[in-house]
Amino acid sequence: MTAGRLNLTVFSSVLFCFGTICATAAQAAPQKPWYQLAMERVVRSVNNDGQAGLEPKDANVKADQAYISRIVKDEGTITLRGDVPSDSDLKILQGVAAATSPGAAFADKSRMNSGVPDRDAWLAAMTFALRQLAKLERGAAMLRGSSIIIEGVTKSGDDFASLQKKLRDEAPKGLNIQTLVKPHDVHPFVWVAQLYPGSLNLAGHVPSQKDQPLCSYAENLFQNLKVNNSMEFAEGEPQNWLEAAKVALDMLSLLYAGTAAVSDNTVKLEGIYSSPAMVALFKVYSKKLPAGFRLETHILEPVAKAPAARTEDVSLAAGPASIDP
Repeated sequence: MTAGRLNLTVFSSVLFCFGTICATAAQAAPQKPWYQLAMERVVRSVNNDGQAGLEPKDANVKADQAYISRIVKDEGTITLRGDVPSDSDLKILQGVAAATSPGAAFADKSRMNSGVPDRDAWLAAMTFALRQLAKLERGAAMLRGSSIIIEGVTKSGDDFASLQKKLRDEAPKGLNIQTLVKPHDVHPFVWVAQLYPGSLNLAGHVPSQKDQPLCSYAENLFQNLKVNNSMEFAEGEPQNWLEAAKVALDMLSLLYAGTAAVSDNTVKLEGIYSSPAMVALFKVYSKKLPAGFRLETHILEPVAKAPAARTEDVSLAAGPASIDP
């Protein structure tokens, strides 16, 4: 094995052994970090491509495929692994890491390999990776030729959608980027819908890529109201969360005003019915909650201002409702 022409089969075997090197014959291998497993999947994929008989025609292409560099950020430490063109490039990366992640420790576990096809492109991609990882709570980046994979978890309170957009916008030209970034985990996972005369406000936590389906559902359900979306992407929702949130909106639509909240596996409804006839309908909807969710209610029946009062004349001076969801 010579510098600049690392055999991928050997590399994937070494990477696989990384998590088990400390295990004895009588012990089970320690569980690997999620980002280490992700890196192994990529390397196996690259290795399988090479076994398919697609031999590169150009020596530079072959070197490009073999040149792999990685950065891992975890628990306040940035670790550099894989190939580095020179000691001066290593020092540049150390400086970028210190500037983008102040206070983080830098661990160098790389190896010198001067066979990088394009040093300038490599350095631009690696500094880009360090800048992006600085925005994450934890994560990893792997550069292979002109392709880079960035995985990780956002910091609490960060705007997930904005971060994803910046990550792509800031990528150097010619760099193929794949992002597997996830929102941060939150517990409890709380989502809230507040119904007012004329508007519906959606707030709290929502899983990634489920905000638009939920907004569309709310807009179809409350067609005459303005739906305001201030939801924040996060992870940690219980199973069948979206279905439970939609049922909560169904029940909320029976109220004149009120709040529906889903906190982990508990659905809470508070407010005042739009008419006494809605009590029976509420019972029907409440039975549609997914298994594992429980319902808590504090809903009042409306008191009409006059015998001929219409629904829109409902008074908020309401009496207690008798419901048994």
